[in-house]
Amino acid sequence: MLLPKLGLIMGVLVIWMHQMDIRPFNAAVNEQNIGVGSQPEIAVDADGVIRIVYGIKNGKERDLYYVASNDEGKSYSKPFLIGNFSQMGLGMGRGPQLTATRDYTVVTVGDHNGNLFAVNLSKKTNQWSAPVKVNDADTTAKEALSGLGAGKDNFVYTAWLDSRLGNNNLYGALSTDGGLTWGKNQLIYKGTQNGICDCCKPSVYINQIGHIFVMFRNKLDGARNMYLISSTDKGEHFGKAQKQGIGDYMINACPMDGGDLTVNSNGEASTVWRRQMEVYLAQPSKPEMKLGTGRTPVILQTTKGNAIAWQQENVVQFRSPDGLKTISLGNGQYPKLALAKDQKTAICTFERDGKIIVTSIIL
Repeated sequence: MLLPKLGLIMGVLVIWMHQMDIRPFNAAVNEQNIGVGSQPEIAVDADGVIRIVYGIKNGKERDLYYVASNDEGKSYSKPFLIGNFSQMGLGMGRGPQLTATRDYTVVTVGDHNGNLFAVNLSKKTNQWSAPVKVNDADTTAKEALSGLGAGKDNFVYTAWLDSRLGNNNLYGALSTDGGLTWGKNQLIYKGTQNGICDCCKPSVYINQIGHIFVMFRNKLDGARNMYLISSTDKGEHFGKAQKQGIGDYMINACPMDGGDLTVNSNGEASTVWRRQMEVYLAQPSKPEMKLGTGRTPVILQTTKGNAIAWQQENVVQFRSPDGLKTISLGNGQYPKLALAKDQKTAICTFERDGKIIVTSIIL
């Protein structure tokens, strides 16, 4: 008699969960193999279109490709060649950056010749623009490490490592027209001990009221810790840089790992980053929390909390927004996250064996 009763209980439970819109936290529900490529970046625009860019090595050259999904990740378009960018950075966080504004999809590309370029896709014409150079001092962005974020309308900000002062320091630039033109470059932070960490990617986030947040890895007194700095006047001025976490990463080398950040409606930042071979989450006025071993963490703000992904050895891990469960998304590296328009699905893209993988995760 036990088995029939158990079946009845389970049936009632499933009906109740459906009525209450409570769904279990699942792993990949729709994994797509886009094809050959590396260093994917992802964004979802206001219409719910999922957009992904990535690079492909073509002999000594580098090609920039783009795919999109109009059906919440069930299928993706055929890869489209945006253009060739000689010496485009690919690997260790170097690669195209992507964001979506009201009217444009904006992509920035850094190359080892030392320049940072921007292109955009117009929603109105469905045409890609010609590349424009962002850095106004020639060949000063040789590390090809940058971050990109979008605010309201067509407000876009990028930050990058720049050597115009002799060492790598943190510079930024603003565009108010979706990346078609860029303003004068601004010094965000000057390292006081021969610049900042030379090979770690900065991250950019713009909140609902237009405040710009930039995270970078500093170089102070033998420590390579993450710092957060912000601007309330569209990048004209930045406040004091704030160290993330309490501990120190004492290393006389560059970890080549920049982390990620998000900011809630109260203006409170959550940052994820690596120290030694451990991944941490840091929030205002709280000690950092260890999430696990690994590297290249990314964070995604959802209605249920912050979802986090990172690479642990050769496996991509995904931590649920409530923090109660971590699952494997399979072999891969360099994960990136975006939230689907339904607010119930996270889209994760990453590299696997030289291919671009896209996975949907029900939250």
